Amino acid sequence: MANVAKNMEDEKRCPECGGALEMRGYRHVEHVGHTKVTDGTGMALQCKECGEPMLSLLALAGYERRAASLVLRDGKHVDGAVVRYARKALGLRQTELAALLQCTPETLSRWENSALQMKRAEQLALVALIEGVERDGVR
Repeated sequence: MANVAKNMEDEKRCPECGGALEMRGYRHVEHVGHTKVTDGTGMALQCKECGEPMLSLLALAGYERRAASLVLRDGKHVDGAVVRYARKALGLRQTELAALLQCTPETLSRWENSALQMKRAEQLALVALIEGVERDGVR
């Protein structure tokens, strides 16, 4: 029983400095291609001492998908790095995303390597996939 209490106490401490944790407003920054995306709408456990946030993998994946969606929706800075980032944020292989976008894996590879510009309709189809995962939690 003492070990359980010790583990619960450790969970309330920062793994970096040992400081106490508290729920605070959180500002997350992602770099999607050459675009910096800042999301200041979240809450996260943060260390009172060093400010280190404690994010779950699920929360981090959500920040990544929303950042990719924002850059794709804007459409001004979409290059291969953005397409690759979006695919990875969805947790898909090239063949899987190509099937969902109804294109060949070779075409997707060309988009990701900036050998071929992704058309606006295809960018918006990718946004729809990301937003479907955000809304429904499935892909």
